[in-house]
Amino acid sequence: MKNPKLAYRLILLNIIYGLTLFAYPFVLMMSLYLYAFRESGTHPFLDTTAAILMATYPFGVLFSLICWVFYHAGKSKWATATANLMLVWAAAFLIVVLISDTMFQ
Repeated sequence: MKNPKLAYRLILLNIIYGLTLFAYPFVLMMSLYLYAFRESGTHPFLDTTAAILMATYPFGVLFSLICWVFYHAGKSKWATATANLMLVWAAAFLIVVLISDTMFQ
């Protein structure tokens, strides 16, 4: 291994992201039920944004596996950035949830 500390970090992140895919179908079904039940006619953009984020989550997990290409090329910063790409999805989803909770109270 070129950088064992980075390799272990990338393995840990990929395992965590992979484990979240096991719960993804259940969470997606729950979010679709909540999306259909929610009565937010005044702000449909937030619901649509949350639905798009939930639907594209597996693509982010698969894209984060590209970190190994950068790792083997010796580009550790790019490897770390692509491995942490899923945090962008999580942050965007949390922002949408927080905005929708404050607007609908």
